[in-house]
Amino acid sequence: MGNQMPPRFQAGDSFFDDALYECYRKMGYPEAWLEEGRSYKPSDSYVISHPSWFFESMPPIPDVSIYGLFNETARLYPDATAVIFLDKSATYRELNELIGKYAAMLKDLGVKKGDMVAAMLPNSIQHVVAFYGAAMIGAVHTPINVMYQADELAYQITDSGARTILMLDLLYDKVQPLVENNTVDNVIVTHIKDWAAEDVVVSETLKMFWDIPKNPVPGTIDLFESLDKYSPLAESETVDPKTDTALLLYTAGTTGKSKGVIETHFNLVFNSLTHSHAFRDWGEREINFSIMPMFHTAGYFLHLLPAFYQGGTVIPIPMFDLKDAFRVIDTYKVNVIFAPPTFFIAMMANKELIESHDLSSLSVTIGCGAPVPKAVQENWKEKTGIQLVNGWGMTETNSGGIISIPGIKERFDSIGIPVFSEVKITDDNNQIVPRNTEGEICYRGLQLAKGYLNKPEETAATFLPDGWFRTGDRGYVDEEDFVYFVDRIKDLIVASGYNLAPVEVENVIYQHPAVAEVAVIGQPDPYRGETVKAVIAPKPEHKETINEQEIIDFCKSHLATFKVPRVVEFRDSLPKSAVGKILRRMLRDETNSK
Repeated sequence: MGNQMPPRFQAGDSFFDDALYECYRKMGYPEAWLEEGRSYKPSDSYVISHPSWFFESMPPIPDVSIYGLFNETARLYPDATAVIFLDKSATYRELNELIGKYAAMLKDLGVKKGDMVAAMLPNSIQHVVAFYGAAMIGAVHTPINVMYQADELAYQITDSGARTILMLDLLYDKVQPLVENNTVDNVIVTHIKDWAAEDVVVSETLKMFWDIPKNPVPGTIDLFESLDKYSPLAESETVDPKTDTALLLYTAGTTGKSKGVIETHFNLVFNSLTHSHAFRDWGEREINFSIMPMFHTAGYFLHLLPAFYQGGTVIPIPMFDLKDAFRVIDTYKVNVIFAPPTFFIAMMANKELIESHDLSSLSVTIGCGAPVPKAVQENWKEKTGIQLVNGWGMTETNSGGIISIPGIKERFDSIGIPVFSEVKITDDNNQIVPRNTEGEICYRGLQLAKGYLNKPEETAATFLPDGWFRTGDRGYVDEEDFVYFVDRIKDLIVASGYNLAPVEVENVIYQHPAVAEVAVIGQPDPYRGETVKAVIAPKPEHKETINEQEIIDFCKSHLATFKVPRVVEFRDSLPKSAVGKILRRMLRDETNSK
């Protein structure tokens, strides 16, 4: 993009030049936000990204739905490969036809504009169809973690109000109670083998499900059998992109109950563009190894949406398998990977696989879900010759809110720069602090979600009237305008890229008859980033009989696997404040110092 603007600490007032104003005004950025940013001193912990720091300039944001954006790509590149799932490909024309048929089916089932439609599916072409099919009729797609147990599923269904769900047939028992009590009206099912090449290579992780025969599930609708009965819907529903919701993603909350984050069509379209133009360094077409799950924000904003905006190819990965990951990258010449640090650590751990596969197609590899340690970044570059940079995002920021731009504006130990947006660091009184001073990372940009469903107080406390979003994360900004992540102010644990709330796990453990007190914390783990640790004070009569495995097994029956403690420690009592509050931070500090 020509000469790069120096950081504002160096450039001073000249930082806000014509190029910056033209870029942000073209995107529809409020003038008041720009003027507020200009009012901060160069020595303040404030950064707005300059357009010269990105790979390409941003075009105007089209006033369309997220389906409309996809449909335009399908018109331009009908014969290009859109998806490769289980070694079977679909062109944009073929995928759009499946989406249109599914949209017609939903309308026939009585789903209307604004209705919630749930999906409990792994990464798959079925999940892609579910998302865009709902968007085509103006319905709202809400994905559910495939590892959820019945209680967790019931909470999301009830909170969102979804009465139709598309899910794997093997998971039907999780939703059956909701069907029996008339909470859910329509259950559409699909088998993992419904879309697969005849010569598909079945990974070791999938084999346990692969050999389970497909049997009819009474009272449900078979997806592909039913799609054959429909013609594609001729026209999509008209929506207001800035106000109508397209996606309801649930994120862990510190209260222990997941929060539904409201994403508009504009949010999705905007980030499709920013995530493409900011760091497009992979050539003409993106071929995306889509490992981040589609019940997670990164599954959409780092994989699906930007790749489809460009006319690229998405390769949904339903379950991680190390050997198969190398095969897929090598066979299909993958050039873009967004993944948590654990992915890259696992890839480097097998010398034989890394030396026997061609990874030369890779152009962009970016860590997400958790900060990538500097040693891992350096090791990856040494072994593959490819730069691995950091990124940061939240469901509320629509994933990649802050990212190092490979080859342009990058730094190993930083999480990067805001993506066509702003960051400031504030103290406990919400006042901006000087550079290199730690405080709360506050984020502002057009990609921010509208708020939380059914939670007006939490929305008001977090999404501020002046456009700033309080992230609850601690960090700082340096003189080069790089943002650094230090720690989470909130108590969320990040294990293998998944966010989970300690209170939710504690609430389950408290149901065990032998437990008097419990605190759940994150324990540093070289592979998972953090692992879940439960510190328990048993009731006196159970001190000699309770054991670690009993607690773990109890949690497994109530929680998704990634929430189950892997470490259990028993104590006579837990540290408390003067008002009797259990001090998790003290326990974390003790654990981290060992």
